[in-house]
Amino acid sequence: MASVAVAAEPPPRAEAGGSHPPYFNFTARQFLIEGSYSITPTEPIRVGRVRQLMFDRAVIDDAWGVERTVHAPVKFAKNPVLPGEPQLARVHFGSCFLHDEASRKFRLWACSWDTKRPKENLSIFQTYYESDDLRRWTAPSLGVVDYDGSRANNVVNAVKGMTHEAVSVIEVPERLRARGRFAMLCSVTQNPPLPGTTHGMEVRIMWSDDGVRWKDQPENPVIRGRTDTHNNLVYNSQRDVFMMYRRPSINAGQIRRVAYAESKDLITWTQPETIIFPDEADTANMFYSLVVVPYQGMYVGFLQNFYLYMDDPSYAGPVRNGPKSHQLDIELAWSRDGRHWERHPRRPIFLETGVPGEFDAGMVYVHQGLYEKDGTISLLYSGHEARHVTQQVKAGRGSGLGLATLRQDGFVSLDAPKEGYVLTKPLALPGGRLHLNAQTEPGGFIRVALRRGDGVNDGDWIEGWNYEQAQDFRGDAVDATFAWKSGADLTVLKDRAVRLHFWLNRAKLHSFWFE
Repeated sequence: MASVAVAAEPPPRAEAGGSHPPYFNFTARQFLIEGSYSITPTEPIRVGRVRQLMFDRAVIDDAWGVERTVHAPVKFAKNPVLPGEPQLARVHFGSCFLHDEASRKFRLWACSWDTKRPKENLSIFQTYYESDDLRRWTAPSLGVVDYDGSRANNVVNAVKGMTHEAVSVIEVPERLRARGRFAMLCSVTQNPPLPGTTHGMEVRIMWSDDGVRWKDQPENPVIRGRTDTHNNLVYNSQRDVFMMYRRPSINAGQIRRVAYAESKDLITWTQPETIIFPDEADTANMFYSLVVVPYQGMYVGFLQNFYLYMDDPSYAGPVRNGPKSHQLDIELAWSRDGRHWERHPRRPIFLETGVPGEFDAGMVYVHQGLYEKDGTISLLYSGHEARHVTQQVKAGRGSGLGLATLRQDGFVSLDAPKEGYVLTKPLALPGGRLHLNAQTEPGGFIRVALRRGDGVNDGDWIEGWNYEQAQDFRGDAVDATFAWKSGADLTVLKDRAVRLHFWLNRAKLHSFWFE
């Protein structure tokens, strides 16, 4: 899907009555700094070769005529790719996957739930699946756990008197490999609770060299406290710490919120703090969990909205007895550091439940993991036909595994329905070529001008790199090389503080980067 910018007639000059504002006159210095006693230049942002996504304003200084759009992934037409059975959820909420480069297989660690069994009798346990293409899954016979008198199964963790629930598996950095290649954040519940405890819930770390045979960390439990949700673990390579997302045990009256703790060694953790709870713009009154994945220098969060009290006469929220009562769907959140999170102000749904009769009509849960290849992002999710009501869960089909896809960098785009402009903050230009992931409607286009970003010359148009020298981008490409009449190579501007000024006309900008 690669393409290059194509030549086109230049846009009308501002002084000739063009559609863009008159202060875009390239020869006049209107609205630019024309002198000062002293200005200290801003330290430019060093973006390197990382793709710059349109989630937030981290690299954007100003915008006009554009709006952010959250894009929903496309559900695979032949879902579920791994179906559940009556009262058996093969892949329930709190599962995760990754692509193993060594074996070239997708590996899925799942929370499985057999609702026909009493909780203390291996009702919730952890299983393992493999796939070559995310569409066909096998359950290898592992020979690891004795389940009902046989080891010919795909069970990795199951103990009588204890439920093994949400599972989050990551590869650890080399400094911790003496304990194993993989670490698992594992939710367990003692059934019945241990003497002196009220609910039996705790979070543990387990270790494995092969991802199949797991052993408890001697320092367990990490935290003993109620958190019956998808607790998940993420490694932050920038700060070399592990980040845990769980429920807050300390709360103002409702536990379904998102709390954060971190650790350097997976043994000692910071005191959990609540980082996300519903605000004035929310229609959902609870957040079931936040599932987090690293992506292009950011953290993408799949926030589970839980509309629990909408059929309760005492509920005072904006929607009562609404069609989404007792359902769970997914909203998108994003973060630069994993701790401070942002959401779209209009709260659009990212992944919605299906229509009645479909396997995901009642609840959807996005699993931890993400796979990107050939301009496409693949996600896995569980769908449950029943809503979050115990009687319906026991009566219906157990949750099945679904596949959903969206374009590379396609979570959020900056859209100009008519005409708009986006100006970046000063960037330390790494040289090379400017690449765009973008779409235009028929007759629409994208142009890019370069402006100085240093001190008193901030905003000056750089000769040879303004809109009149730019070539149009038109069409739809996840990787288009942008060019000017002088060419596409920006090496002559390497290491200079430069602002990119995007002119969008009936266009969507998903990302840009230098290569």
